[in-house]
Amino acid sequence: MAARLFVVICAALLCALAGGAASSAAATGPRASDFEAAVALPAAHSAAAGAFVTPTRRAPRRFDLVGFRWRGDAGTVSVRVRRPGGWSAWLDLDATGSGPQGLRESEPAWSGGADAYQLRMTRRARAIRAHFVLVTGGRRIARARAAKGSTGAPTIVPRSSWDPANQCPPRVAPSYGKVDMAFVHNTVTANDYAAADTAAIVLAICRYHRNSNGWNDIGYNFLVDRYGQVFEGRAGGIDQPVIGAQAQGYNRFSTGVSAIGTYSTVPFPDPGVQALSRLLGWKLTIGATPTQGTIVETSGGGSLNRYPAGAAVSLNRIAGHRDGDATDCPVNALYAQLATIRSLAAAAA
Repeated sequence: MAARLFVVICAALLCALAGGAASSAAATGPRASDFEAAVALPAAHSAAAGAFVTPTRRAPRRFDLVGFRWRGDAGTVSVRVRRPGGWSAWLDLDATGSGPQGLRESEPAWSGGADAYQLRMTRRARAIRAHFVLVTGGRRIARARAAKGSTGAPTIVPRSSWDPANQCPPRVAPSYGKVDMAFVHNTVTANDYAAADTAAIVLAICRYHRNSNGWNDIGYNFLVDRYGQVFEGRAGGIDQPVIGAQAQGYNRFSTGVSAIGTYSTVPFPDPGVQALSRLLGWKLTIGATPTQGTIVETSGGGSLNRYPAGAAVSLNRIAGHRDGDATDCPVNALYAQLATIRSLAAAAA
């Protein structure tokens, strides 16, 4: 494996930000806070009831991201949020397993300045709680490039830029495995976010994964936005085989990168595809791993796995999350782009 690389934050950042107020905002970066609320069920939602949609629920205060925990089988879980411009579309939230106190938990949805929400479930659930993250403050970020020895590496925004105040510190030291392959994901995010919002989105996802799901850190190893910005995810070294929490049963031998957005009917934009492909071409090359072809891996099992523990599973070297786990991630349009991503990654490698 190549020697451990390090990330150098562009020194031009502070020079480019003239004025005390602007410099202060950039230096502190986004600031995040979490809060929760119980979700009261409709009166008609009795023990015999099935699908339901809650009335409009106002959050305790403005929020930028929301996800849910519950007891029981909720079926398909969807949310829509109310922003100044009106209601968002309904977003389906994948379940991510059992969280604290044995509660089921959902992926979070980025809402970007909402004040209310509606929740839809197709099966009965109990003890439902909403977890919110609010992000405020400077959203200008420093970009960085992996240093010497990283030929072909993309520009990567380090954790020190999207979380300069260390508001989402890992609970434990990182663990290391190997990178035989990569899983591609998508976040649950409306696609109308601005390039300047992405650092706040990544910080909010990290806070949710850590503080609501109870994970050690953000689950993904990397995140890529629609504008082609690449963000470091789980801590431990961008060039290292850091074990994430992105593909249950397969984390010890894979890396995971998530496209920020929901690309079910519209494709991931070309800047994002190019950046994601170049990232994977570089990341897999570090361990002399091919970007194309298949590999047979042993499933580690788990409640969300498509295969039982010990099963031999044939996977593409660059696979979709849904290939290994019982999920719709990545959604259809992005999933259809994986063949292109593999070819572009091979060219980058």
